[in-house]
Amino acid sequence: VVDAVITKRALSIGLSPFLMNIAHCFVIIILNNQFKAFGGDMAIASYGVINRFTFVFAMIVMGLNQGMQPIVGYNYGARQYDRMLRAFELTAICATMVMGCVFVLGEFVPKWMILLFTHDADLLAQTIRPLRILASSMLLVGFQMVAGNFFTSIGMAGKSIILSLTRQVLFLIPLALLMPLLFEPEPIMGVWWSLPVSDTLSALVAAVMIYLQVRSFRNRM
Repeated sequence: VVDAVITKRALSIGLSPFLMNIAHCFVIIILNNQFKAFGGDMAIASYGVINRFTFVFAMIVMGLNQGMQPIVGYNYGARQYDRMLRAFELTAICATMVMGCVFVLGEFVPKWMILLFTHDADLLAQTIRPLRILASSMLLVGFQMVAGNFFTSIGMAGKSIILSLTRQVLFLIPLALLMPLLFEPEPIMGVWWSLPVSDTLSALVAAVMIYLQVRSFRNRM
């Protein structure tokens, strides 16, 4: 017999990563169109290189999230809020350190990171500056990823969905469309800068939501 309540909760929890993936595909289409319009095929290639570089470290954070999820979920159900929050804090610290590597490598040795993916001289020259721009916000991305997974782990699918969509839909799409207008005569720089700006804004939203939730848990403790 199918339990409708359990099924509904399971679907609501799975809705967050589903919407995030759908939004990501939609965002990639918009970004590629913007890169094509203002920077041509070379800008699209540059984004592909940068995306692959950052994704290597993002996968590590995804692994940390998967390890955190059962620990946080179990202790939330057992009302061991101190252990739950400790697991979240440790995961957030580790994730920040991992994405901090992207910041350090992207800011200080961008050429060597790009050479891991291409040896094309023109592509290398046009990717160094964008990599530095995108790397500027990477210290915040790890925390934002963990925060979204934290809400999923404790069954608060609505908050997780909000965090999943703020960066890619609420912030990134409008910024990617509007910021090129502010960066004449190099509108392509507006597209590049829309990424770290949206990361920063979404991280602030995540910080506020986590602060309010943690305060609620501490009041219960």
